[in-house]
Amino acid sequence: MVLDRKHLEKQQRKDLLLEAAAHVFGRKPFDEATMQEIAAEAQIGMQGLYEHFASKRELYEQVLTRRSEHFFARAEEALREARPPLEQLRAMFQVYADHFKDRVLWLPLFIHHRFYFDWGFQSRFLPRQREIYEVERDRLKDILRRAVEAGLLQDLDTEFLTQFCFGVLEASLHRSHRGGVEEDPQACVDRALACFLQGAGARP
Repeated sequence: MVLDRKHLEKQQRKDLLLEAAAHVFGRKPFDEATMQEIAAEAQIGMQGLYEHFASKRELYEQVLTRRSEHFFARAEEALREARPPLEQLRAMFQVYADHFKDRVLWLPLFIHHRFYFDWGFQSRFLPRQREIYEVERDRLKDILRRAVEAGLLQDLDTEFLTQFCFGVLEASLHRSHRGGVEEDPQACVDRALACFLQGAGARP
């Protein structure tokens, strides 16, 4: 029982440090953030921080992996139900809008790492995040392929449609968070989907 309590307390301290690191990395790029800032954010000593994480890189990887896993789980749940392709596309957009509503500082980081993935650059970090991007991209391509086959989208290259889709979604997310007025996630989704369909929707 004592061991169980100690394990729980250790996990709680680790969670606290990960949350503190999320705030610091959300405010500053990796190279500028320091372990001292993270320890101060968590109100813990440096020794306590290094008891859980051997380096800033390890801490950064665990923070982003945890965030990515959370996003991945929400997307899996939202898209589990079999629905027409455009309804699935809306559901996917909704996951993005909901996920970043209270995590605006993480949106630029998310886009930065996916930019590396999209352009084939080798990131220094995050093999698990790369796996999640691959699954996410394949899932979107499948939705768009089915939409083309159903005559709902123009018969364009699926790679182009995928990149266009992400671009429109990211532009709408940027508008939501940089427009100066707090916006309901549904408005972000409606705008992104309308712009995407206006550009790639089936022509009469």
